[in-house]
Amino acid sequence: MKMLDLITPELREELIQFAQSLVRVKSMSGQEGEIIKLIEKKMYALGYDEVVIDSMGNIVGRIGNGEKAIMFDSHVDTVEVNDEEKWGIPPFSGEIVNGRLHGRGSVDMKSGIAASIYAAAIAKKAGLASGKSIYVSCGVFEEDCDGENLKHLFKELDFKPNYVIICEPSNNKITLGHKGKAQVFIRTQGVSAHGSAPEKRDQCDL
Repeated sequence: MKMLDLITPELREELIQFAQSLVRVKSMSGQEGEIIKLIEKKMYALGYDEVVIDSMGNIVGRIGNGEKAIMFDSHVDTVEVNDEEKWGIPPFSGEIVNGRLHGRGSVDMKSGIAASIYAAAIAKKAGLASGKSIYVSCGVFEEDCDGENLKHLFKELDFKPNYVIICEPSNNKITLGHKGKAQVFIRTQGVSAHGSAPEKRDQCDL
């Protein structure tokens, strides 16, 4: 059976409603407890074989018991909203306007969370999980500490998947690379000053 054959109009609507419910939960970095519990409940309802929340608060659900491990990863946290009154559509409404889901995190990346959670469950029903272990991870603190959530998850669970798909938006195209970052520590000597006004260095509060 093909996966597309299992995506009925009813299931499609259920998935969309779940994405809306994720947007409606305020989950700024450090405040992800409620949304993690919501995801845990949904994973169990969809028949996941195992659901684990690590000590940092990341959640990962598993379908299948095969040796080949495939992971779909998203993060649940969003940046804060400090100008809610200026939004034309309330940032936590989860409204659908002109066929588009609106709200903080709807793109980055709660729609990806909903899609990956349902995709793994549908793959199981379609018999595509045979010989595999499909993991869906939803991390915390990504906006503040990008990468630390997965590093912690892998270390605590002693886990190393064979393949990882990051569900960040990419215009519906599978890409093999993405913008990244480098963290560099530099030790210097001198007087502290802001780059925009180095001449005011003597006024800096050191």
